[in-house]
Amino acid sequence: MNHPTLYAAAPNYYIYYYNLIESNDLNLELKKNKEEVVTFMESIQENRFDFAYAEGKWTASQVFRHIIETERIFAYRALRFSRFDETPLSGFNENDFIEKLSSTAFPKQKLIQEFKTVRDSTISLFETMTPEMLSFMGNANGLSVSAEMLGFMIVGHTVHHMDVIENRYLV
Repeated sequence: MNHPTLYAAAPNYYIYYYNLIESNDLNLELKKNKEEVVTFMESIQENRFDFAYAEGKWTASQVFRHIIETERIFAYRALRFSRFDETPLSGFNENDFIEKLSSTAFPKQKLIQEFKTVRDSTISLFETMTPEMLSFMGNANGLSVSAEMLGFMIVGHTVHHMDVIENRYLV
């Protein structure tokens, strides 16, 4: 993706995720990515969802859970900033989130349905945003970000973790 405005204003580590995205059309990328993720998840054998590629690493189902939970958090932040909310928002520790769910089962079909539900909600949210709403800069986790930046992060973060699953969990 080549989006000079986003690149100039984004926190450094966002750039890696942005480079995983093909276009500058956020709504298109959210929709396209949804279909790619669902197809990818459906192609994985059920028993691979409980596989971790190394000691101390999450299982594939926990990675998908992380994708879903991160999307919820980023969408919430985007909602707040798109409504011109200047309240600084705190960060979160993804390892703590997964650890608290360590005894919870994440069946494949439930994860797929939950991902689709969350992504549909995210798409609906971003479709309501005007250019001014998308570009308002808020503060999340000590970083200055906009709703638009968060939207592209949702896609790039998801692509990143799909690559990790494909290259470390399914080999």
